[in-house]
Amino acid sequence: MSSAVKWARLPVVPPLQPDEIHVWRSDLLIGASAQSLLYGYLTAEEKERAARFHFDRDRDRFVVARGNLRDILARYLHQRASELQIGYGDEGKPAVPPDSTGRSLSFNLSHSEDLAVLALGWDRNIGIDVERIRHDMEHEDIARSHFSACEVSSLVGLAPPDRVDGFFLAWTRKEAYVKACGGGLQVPLDSFDVNLEPGEPARFLRGVDSRWQIVGWLVEHGYPAALVYDGAPAHVRFFTLA
Repeated sequence: MSSAVKWARLPVVPPLQPDEIHVWRSDLLIGASAQSLLYGYLTAEEKERAARFHFDRDRDRFVVARGNLRDILARYLHQRASELQIGYGDEGKPAVPPDSTGRSLSFNLSHSEDLAVLALGWDRNIGIDVERIRHDMEHEDIARSHFSACEVSSLVGLAPPDRVDGFFLAWTRKEAYVKACGGGLQVPLDSFDVNLEPGEPARFLRGVDSRWQIVGWLVEHGYPAALVYDGAPAHVRFFTLA
């Protein structure tokens, strides 16, 4: 499995340098007063989306994830969270307008169960994915349907106890790349290869241009994550709000 990282707990966001990517972790299970504050940051359209969730748990997760996204983006852009404009590109990828200097703050959000991660960087294409490891899935069948032949071979070549971890390592890495590309289903998961051996650094093996960088880690036990971005290698820093 990938290595766990240490999350610096800060009361404010630090300056984001051009050669950095900041990754923020947030817990989606929070108290009612904190959730109410984040709900106040949402637009009318976002509140309507929240109201359409059938289960309270899913609605609460959406509110907290979206509210935290607005809160953190607004801090970097020195704006009010409730007034932040978040639009969507041709592929449906969210984006904010350039800042006063013309720089674009790129970001990507992922959440699984009660945990979310957000990655930010200047003038880059960014994708991030986190998944909770589940043992109640037909992992090898799913891999044969979506992974490349090389990846399937690598997966079944692992010792049986490592195969579930290997599956989710590959899944997060592939999802992060697809999200960074902004291509959605236009980027078939079997059109490129990633490594999936637990304990090995994340790597692209085939089908990916050299401008793309990949990093893998454990958010916490049972939650592998991957970050993909383009351009020169960046210093990735990990934070959580105090």
